[in-house]
Amino acid sequence: MNWQAVSVATKNEAIEAVADILLQVGAQGVQINDHDAISVKAYYPDDEQLGETVTAIQKALKHLSDIGMSVAPATITVNGIQQKDWEDNWKAYYHAERVTRHFTVVPSWETYHPNQIDELPIIMDPKLAFGTGTHETTRLMLQALENVVRGGESMIDVGTGSGVLAVAAKQLGVAHVMATDIDEMSVNVAKENLRLNPVAQDVTVVASDLLADVVISPVDLIVANILADVIERLIPQTTTLLKPGGLFLVSGIYDNIALHIEDVLRANDYTIVQKSQMGEWHGYIAQLKEKN
Repeated sequence: MNWQAVSVATKNEAIEAVADILLQVGAQGVQINDHDAISVKAYYPDDEQLGETVTAIQKALKHLSDIGMSVAPATITVNGIQQKDWEDNWKAYYHAERVTRHFTVVPSWETYHPNQIDELPIIMDPKLAFGTGTHETTRLMLQALENVVRGGESMIDVGTGSGVLAVAAKQLGVAHVMATDIDEMSVNVAKENLRLNPVAQDVTVVASDLLADVVISPVDLIVANILADVIERLIPQTTTLLKPGGLFLVSGIYDNIALHIEDVLRANDYTIVQKSQMGEWHGYIAQLKEKN
């Protein structure tokens, strides 16, 4: 197997947080270089998931900056190639891929014809945002949607990223979808991908820090494939925007925090109805308890 070195330039006070990000997205260890400029380096398989890994790191670094941590310059280098050049060369790594029973994720520059009647294509421009469908956490969420959607539901997609889950939900027959991300730049990224998918043209996208700025009647489903460090903050926000008996689908949870997240779900009146796992990543389908 070939490997690629991914390095993040940062500041001394952010070393631990950056190292944690690299470990969360699959590194077995990290190297710290503090000779001339500080950088944190890790190695990842040189395969079709490398692009998604790089973008996951990018999004996590942005989140650290958004919450006030000084991580600058936060530039990412892949084996000597800076992130901008890496993004320009993603096409060599990204091709149409069947990711679940029904869903095939297709890059925007490829012409693709479904091979089976029940195959549902999701068109993505992978350079834009984390969540193109190949990462384990996204697969877990797509499978969860396949399991629970019956058609006609209302849904909120929290931290929509690339918009992949919003598109998938519409493909399965969810009637109304609101997608959120943290700022206008992220919202524009999601809109770009939604425009590539005719089925998702009526998805509403709003800027919100999780659900803080969402004003909507309670929905049938809430989905979130986001970084583990904000899931605990999100869970209490979901209960007023989800119908009693509604379902909360969540992933982005790695081994070390899974049991804690389960406790937080139960403490907020959720019953865990399904647990799934791919590698070190966990996903949950949780049901909000009916009020007496």
